[in-house]
Amino acid sequence: MKGVEDPSLQALAAHSRRSLHDTRHKLELAVRRLVHGNPRVVKKGAKLSASTVAAEAGVDRATLYRFHEPILTEIRRINDSAPKAMFKERRAQLAGTQAKLRDYRKLIEEAQGEVGMLARINYRLKARIDELEMLLKVRDERVTALQLQINAQVRPTRLRSAPDH
Repeated sequence: MKGVEDPSLQALAAHSRRSLHDTRHKLELAVRRLVHGNPRVVKKGAKLSASTVAAEAGVDRATLYRFHEPILTEIRRINDSAPKAMFKERRAQLAGTQAKLRDYRKLIEEAQGEVGMLARINYRLKARIDELEMLLKVRDERVTALQLQINAQVRPTRLRSAPDH
């Protein structure tokens, strides 16, 4: 540039570097917010892409493509690794669920064994109750018969001991 003084060129270059650094920082923060699911500008749950990162950072998409290739590479890397990470996470969840399922099955088997044992105990108790109720019935019948015998013996005695008038 002819006519532009050297300090001006240096100031422009410094401003350009600072602007590039600030924009890169905004883009990196935007990527982090989107990855962690707490964006400020775009909808929550938006897919990680160059467009959503640029919108979240408040930067023109063309700027991202022209000057910030490392950010684009990071977006591609995250998107490529996301299915693998999700697969690992799902696999871990599945393993946890299967372990819980085994535990629940064991608890069910134990409970079923306990229910069977309690059913046998109840059956024996019911039989004992029936037996005791039968014994009580026999006893009540015997008491009633004995009461009748006593009453039959007492009446004639009363009649004999009563004075004649």
